[in-house]
Amino acid sequence: MIKIGNQQMLREINISTLLHTVLEHGPISRVELSRKTKLSPTTVSVLIEDMIREQYVHEIGMSGSGVGRKMTLLSIRADGGYVIGVDLSISPAHCVLLNLNGELIGSQNLKSVFGEEQFRTDLVQSIQSFIEQHQIPMKSIKRIGISLPGRLDDTQSVVIMSRYLQLNDFPLRKVLEEALSIPVLLTNDLDAAGFAERFSGAAKGDHTIIFLMLGYGTGAGLVLNGEIYHGSSGAAGRISSFAPYTTPLLSERLKRDFPDRFEALTPEETIQTYVDLALSGVQPFTEQVNLMIEELADYCGKILQIINPQKMILGGWITDNKSFLDKLIASIHAKESSPYGATPIVVFHWKKYGAAKGAAMLGLHEIFKRITVQ
Repeated sequence: MIKIGNQQMLREINISTLLHTVLEHGPISRVELSRKTKLSPTTVSVLIEDMIREQYVHEIGMSGSGVGRKMTLLSIRADGGYVIGVDLSISPAHCVLLNLNGELIGSQNLKSVFGEEQFRTDLVQSIQSFIEQHQIPMKSIKRIGISLPGRLDDTQSVVIMSRYLQLNDFPLRKVLEEALSIPVLLTNDLDAAGFAERFSGAAKGDHTIIFLMLGYGTGAGLVLNGEIYHGSSGAAGRISSFAPYTTPLLSERLKRDFPDRFEALTPEETIQTYVDLALSGVQPFTEQVNLMIEELADYCGKILQIINPQKMILGGWITDNKSFLDKLIASIHAKESSPYGATPIVVFHWKKYGAAKGAAMLGLHEIFKRITVQ
C-alpha cells in the first residue's frame, strides 16, 4: 500500500513538473522536455500521452524546417479546461471565465450575496447559470477562485469573519465544492488583486511584489516568491492605520467638517475635489494632504526596506490624480532611502475587476505549479 501511494505521488509530481515546463517553455518537444525536467524519455512519453488524453496538452506541429530530423511540438491546450474567478468584494459581484492560457473567455456581473443562506443558494445558482450560458460542461471547469473581503482561516477554507458579506465561521469552500463538485479556492480580495497584477498586469514576470490599495477599503496584497503570503494567522497586509483615509470615512469627515464645499458631492467627487483643493494651495486642505502623504510614505518606505520587493503597485483613489501620485511616489522613495536603488512603484493595471481575474488566475496557478515534497 505504501509503495502504491509513493508511486501515485511520484506520478503527480512528474505530471506537475511537465505541465509547468510546457507552460513556461512551450511549444516544446518531448526530447527537450526530458532534457529540461531530467525525466527519462519513456516517463515523458507515457505521461504526455496521459496529459493529451486529459486535454491539458496537445500537439501543434513539427519543429524546424528543411533537412534534418523534425520533432513534434507540444503546447498547453487552451480549450482543454477553464477556470472561473468570482469577486464578492464589489457590488454587483463580478465573475470571469479564463481558458488554460489565461485568456478571457467571458465576464459578467452577478447578484451580490449576503449571509449564509444566500451563499448556499443564490451564489451556487449564479455560478451554475454563468457556466451554462457559456455552454461549457461542468467537468471542463477545473477550478473556481472566490475573492472576498474578510479574514480566512489558515487553510483558506473557512470565512472566519466578513462584515461586508455577513459571514462568521462559514465553511464556504466546503459548501461550494459539495454543491458544484469543482475544486474551490478562497482568497482575500486584496491578495487576489495583487496576484492578478503579478500574473498578467503591472508586475507581470515579477515574483515578489506588494500591492497597496486605498479605496473603499484598505490593505496590502503580498506575493512572495510567486506565492500569495497570508501570514501566520491570515492577517498579513491588513493596514488599520489607513482606515481614516478610505473613501467612505474620509468623505464623511469632509462632509461633516466642510458641508458648504462637499455636502452635495458623491464620496468619489468629494475625494477628488479635496485633493484638487489641496494641490492648489487651499488651506487647511494642503496641510492635511501633505500630512497624509507623509504618513502613507513613511509606512510604505519601511515596508519596502523590510520586504525589498521587485515592485510596489498602488491602487485606489491615490492613483487618480497624477500630481498627488507623483508627490506620494517621490516621498515613498525618500523614505525608502535604499543604497541599492529605488523600488519601482507603478499604478495597478486591472482596476475594478482585478480581484475577479486574480481569483481565476490563482486557479491556473494551482493547476500548473510544480508539486514539491516538503
